Amino acid sequence: MMVIEANRNDLFSILAPIFSHNKIKPKAAEVGVLRGKNAKDILAKLEPSHLFLIDSWSVEASHKFQNLNSHRDWVSDLDKFEFYYGGALDRQETHDAIYAEALREFDGNANVTIIRKTSLGGFRHLLEQGETEFDFIYVDASHDYESALDDLMCYSQLLKKDFGIFQLNDCCHSVAGVQQNLGVLEAANKFCKIKNFVPVVAVNRDFTDVILAPKRSPLVTAIKHLIEQNNIISVEVPDELFANMTVKSGARPSISFTSG
Repeated sequence: MMVIEANRNDLFSILAPIFSHNKIKPKAAEVGVLRGKNAKDILAKLEPSHLFLIDSWSVEASHKFQNLNSHRDWVSDLDKFEFYYGGALDRQETHDAIYAEALREFDGNANVTIIRKTSLGGFRHLLEQGETEFDFIYVDASHDYESALDDLMCYSQLLKKDFGIFQLNDCCHSVAGVQQNLGVLEAANKFCKIKNFVPVVAVNRDFTDVILAPKRSPLVTAIKHLIEQNNIISVEVPDELFANMTVKSGARPSISFTSG
Protein backbone atom coordinates (compact mmCIF):
# COMPACT_ATOMS: atom_id res chain seq x y z
CA MET A 1 0.00 0.00 0.00
CA MET A 2 1.22 3.49 -0.89
CA VAL A 3 0.64 6.41 1.48
CA ILE A 4 0.82 9.66 -0.46
CA GLU A 5 1.03 13.31 0.45
CA ALA A 6 -2.16 14.45 -1.25
CA ASN A 7 -5.81 15.33 -0.82
CA ARG A 8 -8.68 12.96 -1.59
CA ASN A 9 -9.57 14.45 -4.96
CA ASP A 10 -5.94 14.05 -6.05
CA LEU A 11 -6.73 10.34 -6.24
CA PHE A 12 -9.09 11.14 -9.12
CA SER A 13 -6.17 12.80 -10.92
CA ILE A 14 -4.13 9.61 -10.45
CA LEU A 15 -6.90 7.37 -11.74
CA ALA A 16 -7.89 9.53 -14.74
CA PRO A 17 -4.77 8.90 -16.90
CA ILE A 18 -4.85 5.20 -16.03
CA PHE A 19 -8.43 4.89 -17.25
CA SER A 20 -7.55 6.95 -20.32
CA HIS A 21 -4.48 4.83 -21.13
CA ASN A 22 -6.67 1.72 -21.01
CA LYS A 23 -9.31 3.42 -23.19
CA ILE A 24 -11.88 3.30 -20.41
CA LYS A 25 -14.53 5.96 -20.03
CA PRO A 26 -15.37 4.94 -16.47
CA LYS A 27 -18.84 4.04 -15.36
CA ALA A 28 -19.02 5.52 -11.86
CA ALA A 29 -21.21 5.81 -8.79
CA GLU A 30 -21.10 7.67 -5.51
CA VAL A 31 -22.87 6.23 -2.47
CA GLY A 32 -23.46 9.07 -0.02
CA VAL A 33 -23.68 12.37 -1.89
CA LEU A 34 -24.78 15.17 0.44
CA ARG A 35 -24.63 18.41 -1.62
CA GLY A 36 -22.72 16.88 -4.51
CA LYS A 37 -19.37 18.67 -4.08
CA ASN A 38 -17.33 15.47 -4.33
CA ALA A 39 -19.49 14.24 -7.21
CA LYS A 40 -18.61 17.41 -9.15
CA ASP A 41 -14.92 16.58 -8.69
CA ILE A 42 -15.53 13.04 -9.95
CA LEU A 43 -17.25 14.44 -13.04
CA ALA A 44 -14.54 16.99 -13.72
CA LYS A 45 -11.52 14.75 -13.24
CA LEU A 46 -12.66 11.24 -14.19
CA GLU A 47 -15.07 12.35 -16.95
CA PRO A 48 -17.22 9.25 -16.45
CA SER A 49 -19.48 7.89 -19.17
CA HIS A 50 -22.22 8.05 -16.54
CA LEU A 51 -22.34 8.88 -12.85
CA PHE A 52 -24.99 7.44 -10.53
CA LEU A 53 -25.53 9.33 -7.26
CA ILE A 54 -27.17 7.41 -4.42
CA ASP A 55 -28.31 9.01 -1.17
CA SER A 56 -31.50 8.82 0.90
CA TRP A 57 -31.37 12.48 2.00
CA SER A 58 -33.53 11.26 4.86
CA VAL A 59 -33.90 11.90 8.56
CA GLU A 60 -33.96 8.12 9.01
CA ALA A 61 -30.16 8.01 8.75
CA SER A 62 -29.94 10.43 11.68
CA HIS A 63 -32.41 8.36 13.68
CA LYS A 64 -30.33 5.26 12.98
CA PHE A 65 -27.21 7.02 14.24
CA GLN A 66 -29.01 8.14 17.39
CA ASN A 67 -30.44 4.69 18.10
CA LEU A 68 -27.08 3.03 17.50
CA ASN A 69 -25.12 5.38 19.74
CA SER A 70 -27.52 6.70 22.37
CA HIS A 71 -25.81 4.68 25.13
CA ARG A 72 -22.26 5.58 24.04
CA ASP A 73 -21.04 8.59 26.00
CA TRP A 74 -17.86 8.77 23.90
CA VAL A 75 -19.86 9.45 20.69
CA SER A 76 -20.79 13.06 19.94
CA ASP A 77 -24.43 14.14 19.77
CA LEU A 78 -25.77 14.97 16.33
CA ASP A 79 -26.33 18.61 17.23
CA LYS A 80 -22.53 19.03 17.15
CA PHE A 81 -22.69 18.63 13.34
CA GLU A 82 -25.61 20.97 12.60
CA PHE A 83 -23.21 23.65 11.30
CA TYR A 84 -22.03 21.25 8.57
CA TYR A 85 -25.49 20.24 7.44
CA GLY A 86 -27.10 23.65 7.76
CA GLY A 87 -29.82 22.67 10.20
CA ALA A 88 -31.07 20.18 12.76
CA LEU A 89 -30.40 16.62 11.64
CA ASP A 90 -33.53 15.32 13.34
CA ARG A 91 -35.70 17.41 10.99
CA GLN A 92 -36.54 16.17 7.48
CA GLU A 93 -36.54 19.76 6.24
CA THR A 94 -32.75 19.89 6.66
CA HIS A 95 -32.25 16.81 4.48
CA ASP A 96 -34.76 18.03 1.89
CA ALA A 97 -32.85 21.32 1.58
CA ILE A 98 -29.57 19.45 0.98
CA TYR A 99 -31.29 17.24 -1.61
CA ALA A 100 -32.55 20.36 -3.39
CA GLU A 101 -28.97 21.68 -3.53
CA ALA A 102 -27.75 18.44 -5.08
CA LEU A 103 -30.53 18.54 -7.67
CA ARG A 104 -29.54 22.08 -8.65
CA GLU A 105 -25.89 21.08 -9.00
CA PHE A 106 -26.67 18.48 -11.66
CA ASP A 107 -29.78 19.91 -13.26
CA GLY A 108 -29.73 19.21 -16.98
CA ASN A 109 -26.66 16.94 -16.87
CA ALA A 110 -27.61 13.89 -18.92
CA ASN A 111 -24.56 11.98 -17.64
CA VAL A 112 -25.83 12.03 -14.05
CA THR A 113 -28.61 9.94 -12.52
CA ILE A 114 -29.73 10.75 -8.98
CA ILE A 115 -31.26 7.89 -6.99
CA ARG A 116 -32.93 8.96 -3.74
CA LYS A 117 -32.68 5.69 -1.81
CA THR A 118 -30.72 4.20 1.04
CA SER A 119 -27.39 2.59 0.18
CA LEU A 120 -28.90 -0.89 0.05
CA GLY A 121 -32.00 0.40 -1.72
CA GLY A 122 -29.78 2.03 -4.33
CA PHE A 123 -27.82 -1.20 -4.77
CA ARG A 124 -31.02 -3.18 -5.36
CA HIS A 125 -32.29 -0.53 -7.79
CA LEU A 126 -29.09 -0.63 -9.86
CA LEU A 127 -29.13 -4.43 -9.87
CA GLU A 128 -32.78 -4.53 -10.99
CA GLN A 129 -32.02 -2.04 -13.77
CA GLY A 130 -29.09 -4.14 -14.98
CA GLU A 131 -26.61 -1.40 -14.10
CA THR A 132 -23.45 -3.40 -13.37
CA GLU A 133 -19.84 -3.41 -14.61
CA PHE A 134 -18.86 -0.26 -12.73
CA ASP A 135 -15.25 0.90 -13.02
CA PHE A 136 -15.32 3.19 -9.99
CA ILE A 137 -17.54 3.43 -6.90
CA TYR A 138 -16.99 6.08 -4.23
CA VAL A 139 -18.41 5.01 -0.85
CA ASP A 140 -19.22 7.73 1.69
CA ALA A 141 -22.52 6.68 3.27
CA SER A 142 -23.20 5.52 6.86
CA HIS A 143 -19.87 5.09 8.61
CA ASP A 144 -20.71 2.56 11.28
CA TYR A 145 -18.99 -0.81 10.86
CA GLU A 146 -22.03 -2.89 9.87
CA SER A 147 -23.35 -0.38 7.32
CA ALA A 148 -19.93 0.19 5.75
CA LEU A 149 -19.35 -3.55 5.44
CA ASP A 150 -22.81 -4.02 3.90
CA ASP A 151 -22.08 -1.30 1.34
CA LEU A 152 -18.76 -2.85 0.35
CA MET A 153 -20.08 -6.40 0.16
CA CYS A 154 -23.13 -5.40 -1.88
CA TYR A 155 -21.62 -2.86 -4.25
CA SER A 156 -18.64 -5.12 -4.95
CA GLN A 157 -21.13 -7.24 -6.91
CA LEU A 158 -21.56 -4.29 -9.29
CA LEU A 159 -17.86 -3.69 -9.91
CA LYS A 160 -16.15 -4.79 -13.10
CA LYS A 161 -14.44 -8.04 -12.19
CA ASP A 162 -10.75 -7.17 -12.52
CA PHE A 163 -10.83 -3.47 -13.29
CA GLY A 164 -13.40 -2.11 -10.84
CA ILE A 165 -12.28 -0.26 -7.73
CA PHE A 166 -13.62 1.39 -4.59
CA GLN A 167 -12.60 4.70 -3.10
CA LEU A 168 -13.59 5.04 0.56
CA ASN A 169 -13.93 8.20 2.60
CA ASP A 170 -13.15 8.42 6.33
CA CYS A 171 -11.23 5.14 6.33
CA CYS A 172 -9.09 5.73 9.40
CA HIS A 173 -8.81 5.51 13.16
CA SER A 174 -8.56 8.86 14.92
CA VAL A 175 -9.74 10.73 17.99
CA ALA A 176 -12.33 12.59 15.90
CA GLY A 177 -13.35 9.31 14.27
CA VAL A 178 -13.99 7.66 17.62
CA GLN A 179 -16.26 10.56 18.54
CA GLN A 180 -18.33 9.72 15.43
CA ASN A 181 -18.10 5.94 15.96
CA LEU A 182 -16.44 5.47 12.56
CA GLY A 183 -16.09 1.83 11.54
CA VAL A 184 -15.00 2.23 7.91
CA LEU A 185 -11.41 1.07 8.44
CA GLU A 186 -12.51 -2.05 10.30
CA ALA A 187 -15.14 -2.82 7.67
CA ALA A 188 -12.65 -2.28 4.82
CA ASN A 189 -10.10 -4.58 6.45
CA LYS A 190 -12.66 -7.37 6.83
CA PHE A 191 -13.99 -6.82 3.31
CA CYS A 192 -10.49 -7.14 1.86
CA LYS A 193 -10.06 -10.49 3.60
CA ILE A 194 -13.44 -11.80 2.47
CA LYS A 195 -13.27 -10.60 -1.15
CA ASN A 196 -9.52 -10.76 -1.77
CA PHE A 197 -9.14 -7.01 -2.28
CA VAL A 198 -6.11 -4.97 -1.23
CA PRO A 199 -5.59 -1.36 -0.11
CA VAL A 200 -3.67 0.31 -2.93
CA VAL A 201 -3.20 3.92 -1.87
CA ALA A 202 -4.19 6.14 1.05
CA VAL A 203 -3.88 9.90 1.39
CA ASN A 204 -1.93 11.22 4.36
CA ARG A 205 -4.81 13.20 5.83
CA ASP A 206 -7.35 12.98 8.64
CA PHE A 207 -10.61 11.31 7.55
CA THR A 208 -8.43 9.39 5.12
CA ASP A 209 -9.47 8.36 1.61
CA VAL A 210 -8.32 4.90 0.50
CA ILE A 211 -8.53 3.04 -2.82
CA LEU A 212 -9.31 -0.69 -2.70
CA ALA A 213 -8.84 -2.97 -5.72
CA PRO A 214 -9.00 -6.71 -6.42
CA LYS A 215 -5.68 -8.24 -5.44
CA ARG A 216 -4.80 -9.33 -8.98
CA SER A 217 -6.14 -6.24 -10.71
CA PRO A 218 -3.75 -4.59 -13.19
CA LEU A 219 -4.78 -1.32 -11.55
CA VAL A 220 -2.74 -2.17 -8.45
CA THR A 221 0.51 -2.09 -10.43
CA ALA A 222 -0.62 0.80 -12.63
CA ILE A 223 -1.45 3.07 -9.69
CA LYS A 224 1.82 2.34 -7.90
CA HIS A 225 3.81 2.88 -11.11
CA LEU A 226 2.14 6.23 -11.80
CA ILE A 227 2.84 7.44 -8.26
CA GLU A 228 6.48 6.36 -8.44
CA GLN A 229 7.00 8.02 -11.85
CA ASN A 230 5.53 11.37 -10.88
CA ASN A 231 6.30 14.07 -8.38
CA ILE A 232 4.12 12.59 -5.65
CA ILE A 233 5.59 12.25 -2.16
CA SER A 234 4.91 8.67 -1.05
CA VAL A 235 5.96 5.79 1.14
CA GLU A 236 5.12 2.12 0.63
CA VAL A 237 4.06 -0.02 3.59
CA PRO A 238 3.01 -3.68 3.80
CA ASP A 239 -0.68 -4.23 3.12
CA GLU A 240 -0.84 -6.09 6.44
CA LEU A 241 -0.43 -2.76 8.27
CA PHE A 242 -3.66 -1.42 6.79
CA ALA A 243 -5.73 -2.35 9.84
CA ASN A 244 -3.30 -0.44 12.09
CA MET A 245 -3.59 2.82 10.17
CA THR A 246 -4.06 5.63 12.68
CA VAL A 247 -4.25 9.39 12.25
CA LYS A 248 -2.21 11.23 14.84
CA SER A 249 -2.33 14.96 15.50
CA GLY A 250 0.85 17.01 15.50
CA ALA A 251 1.43 20.23 13.61
CA ARG A 252 -1.19 18.69 11.35
CA PRO A 253 -2.87 15.24 11.29
CA SER A 254 -0.84 12.50 9.62
CA ILE A 255 -0.99 8.74 9.23
CA SER A 256 0.94 6.48 11.59
CA PHE A 257 1.17 2.71 11.94
CA THR A 258 2.51 2.66 15.49
CA SER A 259 0.68 2.41 18.79
CA GLY A 260 0.82 4.89 21.60
